[in-house]
Amino acid sequence: MPEGRERDRYARASLREQAGDLIASARRHPGFVLVMVLVLGGGVLLTLWTPAAVKVGDMQAGDCLYIHAADADTDTPTGRPAGSAGGAMSALYAQGAEKAPCDGSHSHEVLLQTMLDDAPSAAYPGASALVERNRAACEAAFTAYVGRPSESSSLELIVAVPPESSWTDGVRAAPCLVGDAGGQFLLTPAKESRR
Repeated sequence: MPEGRERDRYARASLREQAGDLIASARRHPGFVLVMVLVLGGGVLLTLWTPAAVKVGDMQAGDCLYIHAADADTDTPTGRPAGSAGGAMSALYAQGAEKAPCDGSHSHEVLLQTMLDDAPSAAYPGASALVERNRAACEAAFTAYVGRPSESSSLELIVAVPPESSWTDGVRAAPCLVGDAGGQFLLTPAKESRR
C-alpha cells in the first residue's frame, strides 16, 4: 500500500494533518490571529478584574461597597452620583452590591449586619416598623464605627430593611450602612474618620 496522506487513504485527515492545516492557515492570516488573541485575552482580563458581587445576606461589618442605585445622578454637577438612601436600599435588595476597596472610591460601608428573627411565614410588618426595630442598633454601630453620632456627622446612616418582595422570599438580612449625606462617593474609609 503506498504511503501518503491519511486524508487520501481514509477520506479524512489525521489530527496531525488537521493541526498542520490550521497552523498553515494562521500563517496566511496573521491579522485574524492577532484579533483573536486580543479578544480572548481581553475576555480573560475582564473576568479577572470583575469586582466580587455580594448579596445582602453575605455582607459583613467593614465591607466597602459599590451599590448601583437606580436614582444615581452623574449627569448634573449638583447630582447625587451614589444615589439616595432609598435608591441604594432598593438596588441592594434587588441585585446586591460589588465589593470595593475601602481606600478607593465606594458608595457605602457596612456598619453592622443584623438578621431579623421573624419566622419565614411571618407577615410583612412594613418598612417603617422594621427600621424602627433596627434603628438603635444601627445608631450604636454608627457611633462606634465612625467615631461620632450620626446626628452630628457629615455622613449618613442608612438602616436598610428588606422590602416586601424580599421579605416574602425569606430575606431577613438588615444591614446598617454609612454613606455620604450628599450622595457623593466616599474616597476614604468612613471607619474611625470622626466625620
